[in-house]
Amino acid sequence: MLWILISSFFIWCAFREIRASFVAPPGFDSPRPVYKPYLASVLALAVVFAWPTIHRWSFEHFLSVKATELADNHRATVHCNTVFDTMLDPEMLAAGHASPWTGKIGIQHPWCNRLMSYLRHPQRASEEELWSLAMFTHESMHVRGEMNEAITECEAVQRNYRAAKLLGVPPAIARRNALDYYNLLYKPRGQWGTMQAAYYSDQCAPGKAMDEHLSDSTWATDLAAIP
Repeated sequence: MLWILISSFFIWCAFREIRASFVAPPGFDSPRPVYKPYLASVLALAVVFAWPTIHRWSFEHFLSVKATELADNHRATVHCNTVFDTMLDPEMLAAGHASPWTGKIGIQHPWCNRLMSYLRHPQRASEEELWSLAMFTHESMHVRGEMNEAITECEAVQRNYRAAKLLGVPPAIARRNALDYYNLLYKPRGQWGTMQAAYYSDQCAPGKAMDEHLSDSTWATDLAAIP
């Protein structure tokens, strides 16, 4: 919001300059011509300072649409918290949180930036970027209605391939990313302590109790059969 306020100041400066060409400013007998270099400068500064917020709003809208689709059309609204938002968030210690009753998904700073970074180069995703994808899918599963963390995470594991494709990642890369998360980051969680173990189940595996047998599951073996 700070950037929007600064941008608004420069927009006001531009408005004042244009207005002075129609209405004589205080101390002048007649309107004065617009000083074009000044007008161009303040308008450029207005755009520069507004861009981060506008870009974030656009990304939030994009994520909201995709999260709604992932959540079987339960309406989702994604908000990317700024540093200030995160400091005031009662759930600031959680990287993300969601409510199935309101459909609101909150993603803490800087996880939206990490998800943006992942989408810029999914072919060389870091572990943190894979976490950001999985968190987006996980919170979408909460909007879908599931509250148990282990079940929610397993639902997300099976849909990370679908989520990556929805976000624009090419299918082969999306599948590799989803499998990397499952094999390298999900499976070891059972040994990472009580908090992480709450998100893990040994039944979250192909053919086991939590397998939903989705046609486009992350661990589906026949990639050619996946649309």
